[in-house]
Amino acid sequence: MATVKTALNPPHRVCLRSAARSHGWASLEPWLWDDERGVLSRRDRLRSGRTVSIEAAQPDPGRIEAQVTGDGLDAHDVDESAGLVGRWLSVDWDPAGAIAAAREVNPKLAAIIEDGGGRFLRCSTFYEDFVKTVCTIQIAWSGSQRMASALVESIGEGVFPSPAQVLDAGESGLRGRAGVGFRARALAEATDTMLARGMMDEGGHTANGPVSYDDLLAMWGIGPYAAAHAAMLQHDFSRIPVDSAVTAFCRRRYGIEPGEIAAFFEPWGEFRFLGYRLARRPD
Repeated sequence: MATVKTALNPPHRVCLRSAARSHGWASLEPWLWDDERGVLSRRDRLRSGRTVSIEAAQPDPGRIEAQVTGDGLDAHDVDESAGLVGRWLSVDWDPAGAIAAAREVNPKLAAIIEDGGGRFLRCSTFYEDFVKTVCTIQIAWSGSQRMASALVESIGEGVFPSPAQVLDAGESGLRGRAGVGFRARALAEATDTMLARGMMDEGGHTANGPVSYDDLLAMWGIGPYAAAHAAMLQHDFSRIPVDSAVTAFCRRRYGIEPGEIAAFFEPWGEFRFLGYRLARRPD
């Protein structure tokens, strides 16, 4: 077992702690977030077939350190692992447009983005983000956590399952072994569709650019909430994924109903979701 350290120097300001706290992903397996140490970690299976543990920390504002642990590591494994960390934190996302929009609406929120905020923790692949989004449909958060754990342990053999593993499990396996209930058909059919149409590769990475909101919405069982959420995690912030939590917050804070939410955040333009989410920051 070897451990190799490498570093990322993001072209834009990135805050690892802010990303880890941005939404609930860090509490879904295989993630581990150590808030005291500021270390984000998980296990992944790389293209080489090796399973590795990857840790990310931020010793200073301009650098992200990654630590990769596994057997028989080579340079390709280390580079791929660093690329995964980059995806987690959206290091390639240019916030200039979001900052400009925020300055027009709320300069305090613009400052948060400039300081590295406004980045939402993403999984190692688009596919994992998509599957976990489906696992948040019509269920309490504890149920989403249970399903994520079962997918990792029962389908993925200790890491998040690949598209092929999900298809091999089939609807019956997803229901019985992973306990995803009615979501099984949506996951099985969407996985098959996205592979067949070349939207993602066998590793679950997008193959020809982002999978659009409209493409997601066209899949069986994927409604406006799930499509908007999966699109948001591909940096399409133009829609707010309206669920019970969004509805409750907007009623309490702004006195508006679900049908009024999009119009209320219209001043943010294509960054509506950022405007909504940054307004919810507890700090």
